[in-house]
Amino acid sequence: MSKAQSDPLKENILENILIVDDSPDSLHLLAGILSKPGYKVRLAPDSELALQFAQSTPPDLILLDIMMPEMDGYEVCSLLKASERTKDVPVIFISALNEVFDMVKAFSLGAVDYITKPFQAQEVLARVENQLRSSRLSKQLLEQNAQLAEEIEERKRVEEALRQQKELLQTIFDHIPVMVSLHDSNGQIQLVNRELERVLGWSGEELEAVDLLAECYPDPECRTSVLEHMIAATGKWQDFKTKIRDGRYVDTSWANIRLSNGTNIGIGQDITERLLAELRERKQAEDASILEERNRIARDIHDTLAQVLTGVVVHMEAAKVVVSEDSKARTHITQAQNLARDGLAEARRSVWALRPLVLEQGSLSNALECLVKGLTTGTPIQARCTIKKMPYSLPVEVETNLLRIAQEALTNTLKHADASAIEVELTFASQAISLRIQDNGRGFHPELQNGKGFGLVGMHERIRGLGGQLKIKSQPGQGTEMLAVVPLVT
Repeated sequence: MSKAQSDPLKENILENILIVDDSPDSLHLLAGILSKPGYKVRLAPDSELALQFAQSTPPDLILLDIMMPEMDGYEVCSLLKASERTKDVPVIFISALNEVFDMVKAFSLGAVDYITKPFQAQEVLARVENQLRSSRLSKQLLEQNAQLAEEIEERKRVEEALRQQKELLQTIFDHIPVMVSLHDSNGQIQLVNRELERVLGWSGEELEAVDLLAECYPDPECRTSVLEHMIAATGKWQDFKTKIRDGRYVDTSWANIRLSNGTNIGIGQDITERLLAELRERKQAEDASILEERNRIARDIHDTLAQVLTGVVVHMEAAKVVVSEDSKARTHITQAQNLARDGLAEARRSVWALRPLVLEQGSLSNALECLVKGLTTGTPIQARCTIKKMPYSLPVEVETNLLRIAQEALTNTLKHADASAIEVELTFASQAISLRIQDNGRGFHPELQNGKGFGLVGMHERIRGLGGQLKIKSQPGQGTEMLAVVPLVT
């Protein structure tokens, strides 16, 4: 078996060789040498025919004689290399020994080799096979490069798609409003999202050097419970007290799930606000229950004791009409009537202490407006009640005590201040509610009162019970301003 036939690069494909020579003897000799190992040989006795053959069916190799009439081999080679269709076909020049062979010119025109006449069969086959093999390798390399370039482009497309997908997932991962962590089967944290960083106070870079479980759950028993919950990955929610970076504890709830690759995902929520909301709802329910009971007691006192005492007073008054003034019975009737009136007054004060009627019928804002109007109507005092910002519901004790403070301040102003104008202002701020009462009366020295007189003791006690502050600014001849501020627990 010949070398040409045993070359694995040929893949059983018979290559085409075009032989161009004006000598019939040379054509037949070369055809015989190259046909024997199985090459397909085409013969062209002149340059024109050679160019036609090459353009119609480009060969795998051209053997081109230099010295030919009309158009020599150099010119044919130039035309072949100038054509897009045949520029890559390798050309071997054929030259006689007695000819001046310009190798520099031949190679400058694009020739890859030359064969001298007279021909030696082994040399011809060796040179032809060498160029064909080089051509096969070049084609194979070009195909591999093209395939590699296509694979690279495909890889780039896949990598870009993966990058976009990763960017999308990372965006979702960082912006979902729950804490998310990735951890292995041993509970080792691998990745956290921004919400977890925000709640716990550590950045992702800092967490690389932090034992998160030890920091967040310093109690060994609690830490063991958390780790078991993470590794079990049951998907069920469990609540934990979690210590954050600044030392505070927040209420959290966690669920863990396991992916097919063995990675676990922990999903956590800061439930502190939820628990506070539940506490607020519970307190509101308790307050409503207490208020309802107090109102019931107030109604019972009003509808029973107060009504009975009122009836006693009325009947005593009627009895005095029919009993003579000098009778001892009249004295007893008058004393009993006075006692009944005192009891009625106490009963009414008890009802007022349980729940001011004006608050039962409306809000603190309405109660203040009614209070100011009721105390100043028919007097020369110019009074104004202003409600600032949007009113909202208040705890019962706040409404009651602020109303009592306002009542005490206004009553004492009417009695002692000799004022011609009073301004009452109730402000509903986001974190506190404030009551300001200002008059243009005679004023006084608050520091000389030593907490006594002008109802100061009662007002201070009420405001302290609410956790607020009471400030009084006054000077003789400059009027008085009282400011009560009560913080609101949210």
